[in-house]
Amino acid sequence: MKELFRHFFGMDNAGDALPGRPYRIAGSAVIVVGLAVLSPGISDALLAYANNSLELGLSLDAPWWIGLPLIALGALLFILGFATDRAGTSTGQFLAIRHQSFRPLAPNLPTEALPKRMQRRKINVYDCDLSSFMNTEPVDPTGAVRQQERLASHITGVRQSDPDAAVGYYGIVHIPFQFLAGCSISTYPEVALFELNRSDNKWYELKSGAGTDLKPTLRRTIDPLTPTAAVLRIEVSYPVAAEEVVRVIPAPFREYTISIAQPAIDKVTHYDHVDSICDLFRQALDEIHNELGSGPTIHVFYAGPVSLGFSLGRRISRTIHNQVFVYNYTSKATPAYSWGVDVTRDAPANTMVLHPKLVQL
Repeated sequence: MKELFRHFFGMDNAGDALPGRPYRIAGSAVIVVGLAVLSPGISDALLAYANNSLELGLSLDAPWWIGLPLIALGALLFILGFATDRAGTSTGQFLAIRHQSFRPLAPNLPTEALPKRMQRRKINVYDCDLSSFMNTEPVDPTGAVRQQERLASHITGVRQSDPDAAVGYYGIVHIPFQFLAGCSISTYPEVALFELNRSDNKWYELKSGAGTDLKPTLRRTIDPLTPTAAVLRIEVSYPVAAEEVVRVIPAPFREYTISIAQPAIDKVTHYDHVDSICDLFRQALDEIHNELGSGPTIHVFYAGPVSLGFSLGRRISRTIHNQVFVYNYTSKATPAYSWGVDVTRDAPANTMVLHPKLVQL
C-alpha cells in the first residue's frame, strides 16, 4: 500500500520526486474540492479550508454541479502528471558504468535497481574492467590507468552526442581509480550512485534526504609554518593510520582530517551523507590552494565506500586545485601505501602513477 501511494503521488524508490508530481498534487487538491461541492454537509468546511490553503476564491454557496468540472479538471491534471513523467524521464540515455578491479567481478546492475526516473530512458552499459591488471603479482596500476583512459574518452563522447545523458556509477574498485573516474565525470548534471548490499548481493541506489546524522568534521591537525605538501586523511569506513602516512610523505606537511563520528562500513546510505562529506573535502582543497598557493602537492588517504570516493573525485578541479595524488592501501605491502595516482592528470598513464619512497624516520 505504501509503494502504491508513493507511485500514485509521483515518488520513486529512493524518495525522489518524479517530474509529474506537482500536477498530481494539484489534481488531488482540485478533486477534493470538487467532491466537497458535491457532498452536502462537509462541503462548507472543505471549501473554506481549500480557499484558505490554495487561495482558490471559491464561493461557499457554489452550486453542486460546480463539483463536476472541478473533478474533471483534477483528473486531467493527474493524467498530465503521468504524461510528464513519461516524457521527462525518457529524455537522454542512462549510462550505467560498472567499475571494477577486484575478482570475483561485481554483479551487473539490474533494471529494477534503477531509479524510476531513469527506467524509461535508453539504458547503455559500460564495463570498465581493470581486474586483469590488478589481480597479478605485482599489480600493474599503470596498465589499469591506461585502460581507464578509455572510460574518460567514452564519457566525453557520450556527453557531446547526448547532452541530456545521465550516469549511474557502481562497482568494486581500488580507491585511486574511484577518484580518477569521478574527476573525469565532474561536470555531469545528473549522476545516480549505487552501493552493494552485503546481505543479498544486490545493488541499491543511495536514498534521498538526510538519513542518520554522521556528524562529519574537518580538522586541521598539523600546521607547520612552511609546508611543502598537504595531506588529507578521510576516515569514513575505517580510521586512516597517521603512522603509515608519515612513512611515505616527508615533513613538513599541513594535514587535514575529515571523519565521521564513528567510522564503520555501510554508514553512507543517503545522498546527503555524500554531499556533506564532499563539501568538507572541497573546503579543504580550496583552503590549501588559497593559503598555500599552487606549489604544494596534495596527498589523499581515504577509507570509505566506492560511491563516496567517486563523488570526492568529482569535487577536484583540474584547472583550479593543486596536483592531487590518491593512494591505495594494502596491509601486507611495505609501505602500506605503496602506490598512488595523480588524478589531476588524464594522460599519459606512466606519468600519473606514483610509487613513493619509504621515508627514513
